[in-house]
Amino acid sequence: MPRSYNLDTKAAEKADAKSSRIQTTGEYIGAFKYAIAVKSSRTGTEGIELHFEDTDKQEARITLWTAKASGEMLTGNNVLHAIMTCLSLRGIQATRQTIELYDHKAGAKVPKDVEAYAELAGKRIGLLLQLAPEEYLDQAQEIKVANRIDLHSVFNPDTRMLASEILRRAPKAEMLDRMKASLKDKALKKLSVGKSNTAPAGPASSDSFDDCDIPF
Repeated sequence: MPRSYNLDTKAAEKADAKSSRIQTTGEYIGAFKYAIAVKSSRTGTEGIELHFEDTDKQEARITLWTAKASGEMLTGNNVLHAIMTCLSLRGIQATRQTIELYDHKAGAKVPKDVEAYAELAGKRIGLLLQLAPEEYLDQAQEIKVANRIDLHSVFNPDTRMLASEILRRAPKAEMLDRMKASLKDKALKKLSVGKSNTAPAGPASSDSFDDCDIPF
């Protein structure tokens, strides 16, 4: 005989109690709600701010810094092209869009005009996310810990293949499970007084594929 249920108000409250923000290292499947072009007012470094939502409606905001003002490419550029590979995209172009984004001054979401990459939004993608706690000074100049989330790897959620496996037409996915097995939280990043956090720089990959070799 099927189970009967009597209302448990505490259980009902717990259903709403889970965080809407991703705060745990692990594998997530979902889609980017928005992919907004950003540029540092201080350094001129360009990037893309990704607003990710998983299937449980948990969210994470990740910024990929792709290029310095000098034109030097950063490691975020490699990650962007891995995302494009997993989404079978040959190119993306930013367009002017009006998006509702949270405004700290208003304390609510407000419409904002932004340059965004519509091709990246709304398509299923898998992410390996890594908790990266770091110290910061609050307004009272007290040291607090922020639980930042870093994007470790991306994969196609249907085949579970990483970009390199897709590009070389690997017969099956093998890398993701190995990465998951070794993935753990980053060590706490201590506050460095007088220094600001910057995106790590690195060369773009020198490997290339002819158009006829790309499997999408």
